[in-house]
Amino acid sequence: MRDWQAFVGTLLALPDLTPEREARIVREIAAQLEDFYRDALAHGAAPDVADAYARSQIADWKGLADDVRRADRGHRRPAVDRLVNTLEAQPGRRRGGMLMMAHGFRDARYAIRLLAKAPGFTIVAILTLALGIGATTTIFSVVNGVLLRPLPYPASDRLVRVNEIVPNLGLFSVAPANFIDWRQQNQVFERIAAYTTTSATLTRETGPERMQGMQVSWDIFDLLRVPPILGRGFTADEDRPGAPGVVVISYGAWRQRFGSDPQVVGRSITLSGKPVTIVGVMPAGFYYPTRTPEYWTPLGLNPANATRGGHFLGVVARLKPEITVAQADASMRGMAERLARQYPDFNEGESANVVLVQEQMTGAIRPALLTLFAAVGFVVLIACANVANLLLVRAAAREREIAVRKALGAARARLFAQMLVESLILSVTGGAVGILLAYLALPQILALGADSIPRVLDVTIDRRVLLFTVAASVVTGILFGLVPALQASGAGIGAVLKESGRSSTSAATRWVRSGLLVVEVALSIVLLAGATLLLRSFGKVTQVDPGFQPAHVLAFQVALPKSSYTKDEQMIAFYRSFVDHLEHRGGVLAAGIAQVLPMRGSYVLSFQVRGRPALKPSQQASANYRAISPHYFDALGIRVVRGRGIAEADSDKAQHVAVIDEAFAERHFRDQDPIGQGLQIGNGVDGYFQIVGVAADVHTQGLDEAAAPTMYVPITQDVFSTMWVVVKGPNDPGPLAAVARAALHEVDPTLPVYSVMPMTAILQESLAPRRFSMTLLLLFAAVALFLAGVGLYGVIAYSVTQRTREIGLRIAIGAEPRSIMRLIVGGGMKLALVGMIMGIAGAIALSSVIQMLLFDVKPSDPASYAATSLLLVLVAALACVVPARRAMRVDPVVALRAE
Repeated sequence: MRDWQAFVGTLLALPDLTPEREARIVREIAAQLEDFYRDALAHGAAPDVADAYARSQIADWKGLADDVRRADRGHRRPAVDRLVNTLEAQPGRRRGGMLMMAHGFRDARYAIRLLAKAPGFTIVAILTLALGIGATTTIFSVVNGVLLRPLPYPASDRLVRVNEIVPNLGLFSVAPANFIDWRQQNQVFERIAAYTTTSATLTRETGPERMQGMQVSWDIFDLLRVPPILGRGFTADEDRPGAPGVVVISYGAWRQRFGSDPQVVGRSITLSGKPVTIVGVMPAGFYYPTRTPEYWTPLGLNPANATRGGHFLGVVARLKPEITVAQADASMRGMAERLARQYPDFNEGESANVVLVQEQMTGAIRPALLTLFAAVGFVVLIACANVANLLLVRAAAREREIAVRKALGAARARLFAQMLVESLILSVTGGAVGILLAYLALPQILALGADSIPRVLDVTIDRRVLLFTVAASVVTGILFGLVPALQASGAGIGAVLKESGRSSTSAATRWVRSGLLVVEVALSIVLLAGATLLLRSFGKVTQVDPGFQPAHVLAFQVALPKSSYTKDEQMIAFYRSFVDHLEHRGGVLAAGIAQVLPMRGSYVLSFQVRGRPALKPSQQASANYRAISPHYFDALGIRVVRGRGIAEADSDKAQHVAVIDEAFAERHFRDQDPIGQGLQIGNGVDGYFQIVGVAADVHTQGLDEAAAPTMYVPITQDVFSTMWVVVKGPNDPGPLAAVARAALHEVDPTLPVYSVMPMTAILQESLAPRRFSMTLLLLFAAVALFLAGVGLYGVIAYSVTQRTREIGLRIAIGAEPRSIMRLIVGGGMKLALVGMIMGIAGAIALSSVIQMLLFDVKPSDPASYAATSLLLVLVAALACVVPARRAMRVDPVVALRAE
């Protein structure tokens, strides 16, 4: 046995110990060094190499002692005692956890020192990783808030939406009489409640204010298990016709409209001319079913006159503990079939559907979010490949050092671990910067998707997002650090000394770097192709003629309280007077009224064509229904292609008339002249509406949806209390808002103008979901292309550096600059083309993922792939030309002398 004790006692320097304890500690560590020495001999090391290897291990224990002393800020005795206790407590674990921890700390300190000495490399690597991890964190925070985080209600996974399935219409809202039957007969729900949207005018001393609200079943707050923070919810007695008016207000309304008055419960207010009493205030952040309600009132369904023909209720329920969604769905389908047999005139062919509330809320946006999440995953992989290439370059410069250390006895596992620790430090630091970027980017993302992301208020960077980022950073560090660590730790002294030239980079390393670059380019192409498809799709959507002219048109709503306008004649007189006041003001070219605007919801009614066999209500066809004023078509620029539009002479006393659109005429009067035909419409008006004209098709739900058959009738023959008003001016519609308010004040000063928006904004809102997906995917594709370009530039630039002697020799024997340019650019473009071919193949294979996001563009669209390929070629050429120009300027004398 070698004399390790003297060596240990000299270097470890453990003062303040009794001679017995010092001797025991020295013997323990000396025994460990002897083990290291014998292990090295057993693996074939020469005695001097094994001796050097064993002696190097003392640094682990000395480093541990130094760390403990520093941590105790100079309190030497506690530090030494802790070290002694550690060694004495584990006498048999000679290469256990504490030694591994010492290795880890030492490797981390060493890696930090090395990275600090190469600030350029470190900053580029960290920023590259921060882009990838930051983008991933941002999108994951949206995915987490929208798709993963439970709804803000206790046991929200038991909440379901119940819909009717109506023939020819699919999933639909629920008829009141059917809901009453469901509530009485269901066997699968703890509670079941209904709701519908409403609004009211709050009368205040400062003027009328419009409030958006919901009419709900009395027990909806109990169903959701969210009690008011002040007061109470509703009682069953308050949810019936003729009951005293009560209201529960939102936290926001309580703060903004009532000054957070703690005595607000019991206060009487006036909503749309009726006195109601505030009985409760809901907590902050509570919303259902949308994020806009400012108040809730009882629904007050009357079983005596509830209809089965009108569908306007949303229905939510809470499952019983032992019931699954599938069981509830089967039960409700069975109940719907029984009601169809019991009420065949209205319910024939109808069914029911049960789905989780969260799934109903987020189903439309789910494909887009998952596609974007996959896209940022590609960005992270590209960043990994980029940093891996940087590390390979860095490792190549250290091959001699690493090989010599290995020859002197350093274990490959220790070298591998040391380099992997360096990668993890880079990735964790990049993750920290990425979180900062995510904090900065998330508000912009949410603003972009405010009109298309459900549950947008629930999106934040919470604990789950931070844990995801930490995990992503660690995994990323392992991904990009694994190959360089394996390559570098495997270098042998013989192979390194045999390498000629300025670098010892092996052929295997060059192949790995080239392969990583090809992967980068391929992943970039996949993202770029997807973004190009979405861009072309968005362009196709925006080219669709909406059927109306939104420019210079302002839209807003006006609602007439039933307490003041009790008869249809009063409402008709008001709308006529209001339109007249508008049209006689300067700057107004035309003004019109409709109960529903394009892109602002739908209102569907069934109808029967005169002269055709009578059908049951459940068998009748349906179409969009609009009650409009005479100048509505003029204000929106909707063309009348045959016959005439709605006229002033179409009064409530005149013949009932209707205008249909081209889609209606094509579907229901393909072989007939529709002019003069009669429609019996299910709007409660007796008799037939005679068709007097055909209007151009209007896209009512979105530009990417076909124009649905629509019928228009005069508001004088079917008037509504709440209507949309459109006002057309010669220029910017903004000033028309003040004109509208002044005109309304002259007609009825108790009414407010609300929901004021230019029609162009309404049209743009309908494109918001597509714009959201397209913009983010384009952004990620741009980042990916940039990283791929930087990666290609790095590979070619490093190749030029490696081949400086060869290039100098070529120039010395007469090679022209053009041939050098072709040599360098050709090598880079070959890699780019291989990656491009692989990427296009991958994009075509994955095209079905975004197929549902496309409009009028095939997933295999040749133009999109051609544009993608051209852009990639241009970026690749630029990345290759810069180092190639440098190669052309190599001085052969300097290059050969340097070797």
